[in-house]
Amino acid sequence: MKLNLVTSFCRFSRSSVIAVAACFVLAPVADKASTELGLSSSFVSVAAAAKVKDKRPLPGISESFFKKLGRVADLVSPAPNKDGSEVPPNYPAGLEELRKIEKGCEKCNGYELAQIYNYFGFVYYSMDDMKNAVKYYDLVVQQAPLIPWGLELQTVYTLSQLAFSNEDYSAAVKYLNRWMEYADPPSADAFYLRAQICYQMDDKKCASGSINTAVKMVEDSGKIAKESWYSIQKALMLEKEDYKSSLVVLHKLVRHYPKKSYWQQLPSVYGVLERDKEQYYFLDASYVAGAFEKDSHYLNLAYLSMANDYPYKAAKVLEEGMKAKIVPRSEKNLETLSAAWRLSQEYKKAIVAMKEAADKAKDDGNLYAQLMDLYLTVDDNKSAVAAGNKALKLGDLKQEGSVNLNVGIAYLNMEEYEDAIKSFDKAMKDKATKKFAESWLKYAKNELFRQQQLAK
Repeated sequence: MKLNLVTSFCRFSRSSVIAVAACFVLAPVADKASTELGLSSSFVSVAAAAKVKDKRPLPGISESFFKKLGRVADLVSPAPNKDGSEVPPNYPAGLEELRKIEKGCEKCNGYELAQIYNYFGFVYYSMDDMKNAVKYYDLVVQQAPLIPWGLELQTVYTLSQLAFSNEDYSAAVKYLNRWMEYADPPSADAFYLRAQICYQMDDKKCASGSINTAVKMVEDSGKIAKESWYSIQKALMLEKEDYKSSLVVLHKLVRHYPKKSYWQQLPSVYGVLERDKEQYYFLDASYVAGAFEKDSHYLNLAYLSMANDYPYKAAKVLEEGMKAKIVPRSEKNLETLSAAWRLSQEYKKAIVAMKEAADKAKDDGNLYAQLMDLYLTVDDNKSAVAAGNKALKLGDLKQEGSVNLNVGIAYLNMEEYEDAIKSFDKAMKDKATKKFAESWLKYAKNELFRQQQLAK
């Protein structure tokens, strides 16, 4: 419909030859490109407010030339039928008509040539032939200063967008800088577009300056910048490790565009800045907001909860993650779950988690050693001995002497003094536990002697 509106305006303006200057077919082109690039449709209208330093005396356009262009308009942007149904454009016929006009245009002035090239660019763009569209729009610009400022600037802006879409970033920024030189003032959208182009060119300084200006212009007007604008701003800040500034932008994103990814990123940045309290608070907030999707999210909150003396919260978070099958029930994760329950003084739950973890161990007895300690805590000496002996059998222990010592204590609690003495003898061989084992050994021997005397 935009194409029809533009051409109908031109059709009604044919009574005045001078009015052809208003019949730019660039409007729908720039409109579409602006939409594709996430820009405001009002961006191109700034061309009308160009900083014109000198008024341009324009050559005239003949009535006959104007009628020729009218035939092109009828082909490429035909009026609707009487019943209101749309008539499809005939671009090949329009191009053929334009070639005839161009061929017979030996005496045409620059303004008239610009109108021909302008139509060529529009038709090729409509046919998705971007290479030829750029070629002819560039020819329009080359007719300056024999064309209106508005036509020149609008064409330059369209060329910038087309170059950007074609990934010709150097040309895109060249055209855009030319447009911004005369725009009064350059809009926030223009700075955003330049930020995009510079980012693709890996010119981070230009990209940062442009996006910061764009966001400031919007916020100074009392409005909120678009999400994509804040996202580029944040990405550039993080790339240069400006974490403090990125926090400000992340807070804006969380406030105005509360997506899971922003909730997840916010505590990570606090962590990099070693602001542990804020990291914990915002990680917990993202958990409440339902933003957890990875096992690392649950595990990080669990670790921070324990570090901040909230072990029960850590255990519940891990259990939820495991129940949702996001956190794997691995030896390490189950060991962490057991530690959380133990710190919460929920020893039975700690034993269940540690037993599952220990059962997964094939050649490492350290988890069984921890399980033994838990059994001793709840006075389950028989289970403690079984876990301790399993730990010694698997081996690779960090503190073998401590395991033998605790096994001896468990036997002692069950009044099995001979087995206790054997365990304490083994613990005596470890320098780290020799002193303690010596005391327990002496006590066990005395108890054994007392038991034997009572038996006699």
